[in-house]
Amino acid sequence: MSTQKLDDAAKQIITDLYAATGKTVDDLPYTAEFDNMFDQFCSITGRDIGRHDFWKALANLRKASRLVRKIR
Repeated sequence: MSTQKLDDAAKQIITDLYAATGKTVDDLPYTAEFDNMFDQFCSITGRDIGRHDFWKALANLRKASRLVRKIR
């Protein structure tokens, strides 16, 4: 599986979707919130990326301090 490079607009969509959730990044895997974020992202962007690539993009945005900091 090849990793797709996401543009800034796609990264902003992920950031916005994450901000609307009530969970931290570490709490998201294997939850309905993650599935909902993924489905919304694919619907909004029209991209067909894998869940793993979506997770990697989310984790990279966290590492780059581009996500809203949530209290655990």
